[in-house]
Parts: sequence; structure tokens; C-alpha cells
Amino acid sequence: MKHVRSQDVPSDVVREPGAKQATIKRLIDTTDGADRFVLSLFEVTPNGSTPPHYHDWEHEIFIVDGSMTLQLPDEKRDVKVSAGDVVFIPRNEPHGFITGADETCRFLVVAPTERPPIRNYFMSEDPYQYEETAGHR
Repeated sequence: MKHVRSQDVPSDVVREPGAKQATIKRLIDTTDGADRFVLSLFEVTPNGSTPPHYHDWEHEIFIVDGSMTLQLPDEKRDVKVSAGDVVFIPRNEPHGFITGADETCRFLVVAPTERPPIRNYFMSEDPYQYEETAGHR
């Protein structure tokens, strides 16, 4: 069994192409013995994003606090999500997240551990960006 306070789990910068002001905390991971699902806590601070991408597995999202915009490029629409919202992303569905100048969003992501050969398809060629800001680490 693992029991830990989320505040005690270190954050890592999201280093995917085009990501801005985004961090991840791997709350439950394969290194903990998880063999079916992993649980991660993402934080996207003001003017941040995880640009549109897709992958060969589904995942489930729960918005813990704050708000952001879910981008759905195939549907050519954006959806505003906020604390308490639940989102299901099917496999191979392009999606991304973006926060405005006054928005920060923290959200949980559940994803399978046994994924098809790891293939993320990032629809950005920009490098990731992250700058420390007061109160966010």
C-alpha cells in the first residue's frame, strides 16, 4: 500500500513539445507497483497549455480546482471546464488544454499502465516552456 500527501510528491515540468507553464505530480505510478492504472496531478498556471496532441490510450480527467479551456481540434470547438467537471478522452482523440491570464487549473488524470507502444502525437513543434512563479512549484 502507498499512502502519501499530494503536497509531498515532487512536481516535474511537463517537457512535451509546446507545453507551457505545466507541471505533473505522479501520485501513483508503476514504480509504486501500479500495474493497471496511474494517477497524475497536473497544474497549468496562467497563460499555460498542453497543446493539442493524441495518443493510443484513453484517459479520464477530474478538475480539482480552477478552470481552463479544453481544446478539441477535430470537433473545431473549445469547452470551458472548471472544478468538479469530469472529462473522458477516448483513444486517438486530439485534445489540449489552455489557461488564460487569470486562470490556474489543477486536474487529476487516470491513464492505463499497459499502453500500446508509447506513441504520443504532438501537434506542436515548439519547445516546452516553464518559468517559476511565486506560489507555484
